[in-house]
Amino acid sequence: MKATALTIVDEQDANRPLSIEEILGADNLIELLPEQDVSKIGFRCLQEFEYDLASRRNPSDDSQDWEKRYDRYLDIAMQVRAAKTFPWPGAANIKLPILTTAAVQFQARAYPAIVDGSNLVKGRVLGDDSGVAAKGPDGQPVMQPGEDGQPIPMWEVPPGAKQARADRIGEHMTWQLLYDMKGWEEDTDRLLLMLPIVGCVFRKTWFDQILGRNVSRLITAKDFVVNYWAASIEEAPRFTHILRFYPHEIEERMRTGLWATITLPDGRSEKDDSDTAPIDFLEQCCRLDLDGDGYPEPYVVTVLRESGKVVRIAPCFDAEGVTIINGKVAKIEPKSYFTKYGFIPSPDGAFYDIGFGALLDDITAAIDTVTNQLLDAGALQNAQGGFVGNGVTMKSGNLSFRLGEWKRVDVTGGSLKDNIFPMNLPGPSAVLFNLLEMLISHAKEITSVQDILTGAGQGVNTPATTVLAQIEQATKVMTAIFKRVHRSFSNELRILFGLNRDHLDEKAYYALTDQPGQIGRADYQDKDIDVIPVSDPTMVNDAQKAARAAVLQPFINDPLTNQEEIRRRIFTGTGQPDVEALLKVPPPQPDPKLLLDTMKQHNERDSTLADIRAKDAAAANSLAAAAAALQPIGFEPAVATLAGAAMKMGIDASRQTGMDDGTQTAGQPGGNGPVEEPTGNAGLPPPSPGAEGEPDGSMGVGPALGGGGAGTGGDADQTLEPVA
Repeated sequence: MKATALTIVDEQDANRPLSIEEILGADNLIELLPEQDVSKIGFRCLQEFEYDLASRRNPSDDSQDWEKRYDRYLDIAMQVRAAKTFPWPGAANIKLPILTTAAVQFQARAYPAIVDGSNLVKGRVLGDDSGVAAKGPDGQPVMQPGEDGQPIPMWEVPPGAKQARADRIGEHMTWQLLYDMKGWEEDTDRLLLMLPIVGCVFRKTWFDQILGRNVSRLITAKDFVVNYWAASIEEAPRFTHILRFYPHEIEERMRTGLWATITLPDGRSEKDDSDTAPIDFLEQCCRLDLDGDGYPEPYVVTVLRESGKVVRIAPCFDAEGVTIINGKVAKIEPKSYFTKYGFIPSPDGAFYDIGFGALLDDITAAIDTVTNQLLDAGALQNAQGGFVGNGVTMKSGNLSFRLGEWKRVDVTGGSLKDNIFPMNLPGPSAVLFNLLEMLISHAKEITSVQDILTGAGQGVNTPATTVLAQIEQATKVMTAIFKRVHRSFSNELRILFGLNRDHLDEKAYYALTDQPGQIGRADYQDKDIDVIPVSDPTMVNDAQKAARAAVLQPFINDPLTNQEEIRRRIFTGTGQPDVEALLKVPPPQPDPKLLLDTMKQHNERDSTLADIRAKDAAAANSLAAAAAALQPIGFEPAVATLAGAAMKMGIDASRQTGMDDGTQTAGQPGGNGPVEEPTGNAGLPPPSPGAEGEPDGSMGVGPALGGGGAGTGGDADQTLEPVA
């Protein structure tokens, strides 16, 4: 980003209201406002921040103080122990990890469901995707010849173009979350662990002008201050993010012109007493009327928490969000950068949702108390204790015992046995133990931490449908919670989509699973694509997926079902990697026995054809010999018939040879090519000269065998007909 410096504005110009164009065009509105107005804005932001903080606190009742309850839930989850002196110093002080177990179980199910390898985001097409045909000057679709010669339309936008763009957007945003936005996956892991404990976590997604890329950061509910009774982020009049910057980070923002230059206070505190201790700033999204039209616009104001000194004022809207009616600004839609992840909505309608910490607060305290009492009773029973007599004298007053302690009393006379009195210590109570089991059972019902979900095995013969029904009943609460997480993740993706639309380069490159891709800002401009998580909100854990996959097993090889889709769902449900590679079936290898049989059949066919050719040739020779023998006798019709038959059989034998050679006969599709006819008269004697007076020299017969017949290269299909 190009560094800019704050400019001095003429006092008369500074006192006039700003226009919407000036507001949207400024990097930092401090340079356009009078100093006293900037100071008033800083004081107002700091004052309203304190109002919102007070709405979360109740000094007179700790149980109604949201911040104290928040801290207590974290102490329970982290098993923080307070010093304990009752019933004696060093008594049992066990904290059972009921809340911790519930949080870890939820995080273990939700995290792999959301971050499923390289499968995070998918684009969804809104509207028709059948393409837009190109039209000529007459308004009619332009046609072009297809591969088969039939006319097909030319496309201005080809069918499926939206889906292809949606696929690119899904892959690019997945790559951004996993690789480009550093720390997003780690923050997601931490978010899903904190969420079930405190009930509410926030995430901020914005374009960082210092880094030049989109950034996502986890925000705890304690650092996101909004009025306790606000309905939502969108409806709240303001909300404040408590920022903590190290001195070098503050200096970067001031030197690049992003912030105004101020004198920094000493940031040392009890947590960090060094010179590099972070300094608190407040980034408040609020409404101010800087254009003087009576309608306040949304802005982001950044102030120093200690003094209220303003370092930056920036518009929290763009030109597309401004609605103007009758020449006046009627509505301004603010930009959103924060996503609220809620666990269970608060029953009292408060803004901050509740988690397992609120649901298990009292029951966890009861479980810890009962557990420690059982341990203390067992320790007393094992160590024993009582009174030792020493005469009859005994001081009156309250008596307390330490573990293994014996009190000395005065007893007159008697034996040693008579002077030792052990206390009656029955040990742990069976009633308390039963009570402990009941409390733990109720805690598991609240948190859905059932045996079937924690990995405990079921019976070997338990049907898959029964297991699936048990899992679905055990995860009813968890499924509802995960749907809320899924909904919040969808909102976060839409924020990232908008940032890409505003700040992505014209050409950007990414590589997801070693597959390079290219995308640009133009891909994000249209509103015909929506983005949603790939995760299924109804599939909370792997056991549920595996049980659903097992239900499909009986339908394998069922002709009424799609076998490829069934196998895909089974592979996906069992967590198999690279499912598409498993579904690509290579062509089957030829059967060696079938190959041998085929070759044998070809050999037998060739042998049969050779026999037929030999027989045809022999028959042709016999017919030719018979015709030659009949010719001197004068049986010209018989000679012609025999000669024609001999000629036909010779040609057939030649064609068989061509078929065996793989050639084709002219004029016959798939047949043999032309065969050169045998020379001569195929063994026939030459014709006798014609009688005198005949034009052709014949003796009253038709065409001679030597003229136009097979022996002279004439038409092989010519018929020899006797002359009447």
